[in-house]
Amino acid sequence: MKSKIYDLMYPLINDGSGTYELGDLNAYIDKIIEKGCLISIMENDVLLAFLAYYANDYENKLAFLSMAVVSPSTRKMGYGRRLVDFCFVDLIYKGFKRCLTEVNANNLAALNACKKLGFNELERKGPYIILEKLL
Repeated sequence: MKSKIYDLMYPLINDGSGTYELGDLNAYIDKIIEKGCLISIMENDVLLAFLAYYANDYENKLAFLSMAVVSPSTRKMGYGRRLVDFCFVDLIYKGFKRCLTEVNANNLAALNACKKLGFNELERKGPYIILEKLL
């Protein structure tokens, strides 16, 4: 799975748009595989979309949506929404009450998507906005 995530993300990180920001792609992929939850959509052994989130703070019942990526060739097909919906169902089933995510304030597409999903601004940290959704 690591190579499939890499193959999907590498061109998006390096396309010059600044939409996806990662310092070390390999380290990030290792971290989400080891400590996170992954939901993916594949077709003919090709990764079309995935969502990575952390559901490990059971004490505070707090989850963190880390990354949602949809291949440019399959955008506007509802894959991102379905991945997020599944994530929320999973978190609610596990007893989580809140989900946070972090978005660059300049990434208007991501901010608008988060707002459509029911996230609200919680705080700002430098160039980033921390968003929260109550589950």
